[in-house]
Parts: sequence; C-alpha cells; structure tokens
Amino acid sequence: MNRKPNIVDLAGDSKIRPSLREIEALRAMIATGKTTHAARQLGMSQPSVSRAIASLEARLGQPLFARRNGRLAPTAEALALEARAAVVFDLLDQLAAPRGDVATTIRVVAPPTLAHLFLAPLLARFIAREPGTRVHLEVGKSTDCLGAVADGSADLGLVDQATSHNGVRLEIFRRARPHALLPKRHRLAIRSELTIGDLVGERMIALSRRFPLRNKIDAAFAAVRSEPLIVAEASTSVVLVEMVRAGLGIAILNPFPLELRPEKSMVFRPLDLKMTLETAVVVPAQGSLAPAARSLANFIRTGHPASQFSNAIE
Repeated sequence: MNRKPNIVDLAGDSKIRPSLREIEALRAMIATGKTTHAARQLGMSQPSVSRAIASLEARLGQPLFARRNGRLAPTAEALALEARAAVVFDLLDQLAAPRGDVATTIRVVAPPTLAHLFLAPLLARFIAREPGTRVHLEVGKSTDCLGAVADGSADLGLVDQATSHNGVRLEIFRRARPHALLPKRHRLAIRSELTIGDLVGERMIALSRRFPLRNKIDAAFAAVRSEPLIVAEASTSVVLVEMVRAGLGIAILNPFPLELRPEKSMVFRPLDLKMTLETAVVVPAQGSLAPAARSLANFIRTGHPASQFSNAIE
C-alpha cells in the first residue's frame, strides 16, 4: 500500500527533501500571497516561482496553497513547513554576517508619530541595556510597516492602525478611546467628555482619508446626520497637533503616544464613541523571532508608562 508523503518525511527521505529555492519560493508566497509579488521579492520570473511551488507540492503529494479572495492562502501544511525551515534561513543569515561584526542588528519600521515620540527615546534605553545591539529604524506608513515585516525586510514594526495582513501578527500593547485635542481656552475644554454632536459646526483638522480612524469619524458624524467642518487635513498626528496649537481647530486622535509629550496649551477630552484604538508590535505571522528582536518586542510592550488617556495591555 502506497503511503502519502507528508511534512514529517522531509528530514529522512532525500527523494522528497525540498530544495532551498523551493523553500524560498514558499516563504515568499506565504508573505505576499501572489506569484508576481513573490517573483519580484526573489528576483525570479513568475513562471519560475510557479514551477518551484508546483515541484514542492509534487514532492509532498499535497497542495500548499488555496485561492481565496484573489490571493493564494497557505494551507496548514505550508505554514508548518515554513516554520520548520525558518531555522535554516536564520543560520544562513548568521553565516552571511561580516566577520568581526559582533553587534546584533534589529531592523524596525514604524510610522512617524510612533517613531518620533515613542520609539526613539525607548530605543535609547534599550540600547543602553543591550550595548551589543544595533537598531536600524525606518519610518514609513502603517501599511509599509506591515509589508516590510511580512516580506522579511524588517524584523519588527509598530502600528496604531489595526489593519489585517496575512503575513504578520499583531501584539497589542496599548488601547485607547478616540480623544479630541483642543486648545485649553476652548469653550468645550471645561467638559470632561465630549460627543460627536458637541463637535458639529466646530472647525476640525482631520487625518487623511487613508487612515481607518478618519473613516470611522466620518461615519460617526453621518450617524448624527451631519458632516465634520474640516478646514485642514494631514497625514501625521504630529502635524495635527501643531495645527491645533496654532488655533486652526480641533483634532480627533489616538492620544498615544502624543500623551507622552504633554502640551500645556492644549487638552485631551475623550469622545463618547464605541470605538477602540490599538497600538501594536508587528511580528511575522509564522516562525519565531530572533532572540534580540524578541527582547526588543518585549521591551516595547512593557517600556511605556501608565496614563489617564490610554491603557497598557500586558
């Protein structure tokens, strides 16, 4: 009776042992979900990626991907194989490191507000504690952070816009309600909590429409049969803060990490909305982090103070 090959056989049967190129194609496909994107990531042609995946499936005797919503989603067998192969690629990375370079480099990507107000001072404390560690920080959009961790060009990411991505997992460490930021002398500043109705007719400074929070706020105004009176838009919370400081209007924001740099001329007031904003460390969906990257991820999750505006998640 013929036995169907499976993942367990890989180490002991050379006939079905996958090649390094096939595993590279598998990892790229899991990260991107499309043969065109995987090919671009690997510097291969699209047919070459398809052939590598087909060859791997033939070796194993089972499919490794199923088409869902226009993407190729990995099966449980594909994810198990990718996780087992992670140690091989970790060893290859170590062999490729320059000799004599004892510093461990952690690649991190974060959006501007988190990078400037939260991550930069936190990294100073982390490196002081771990002097043999070097950090390379890239600043980009939240979607860039997800993609960089998914395709392996970054070890860790930070996001404050909870967007799903097949190639990553979010480790949430902070939750908050949306808050209105307004001048301390504004007539609404005497209120302990505000509603969307309180903001109808007020001059508003909004995040760009690509942010999920902006769409939720627009929907909240529509629910009270109104529209926000938007006088300016910006793509970072730091710019919105400066506009509020200049007296241009009121902004609705995630108070974290802005609360870490309190402003005497402005105040946060929570909005009475059934909405939760989450800040998270982004890690790869499969496989384990290198020890240095895991140490930094844990430091990020625990190295922030308590606050009246947001809640730390253990």
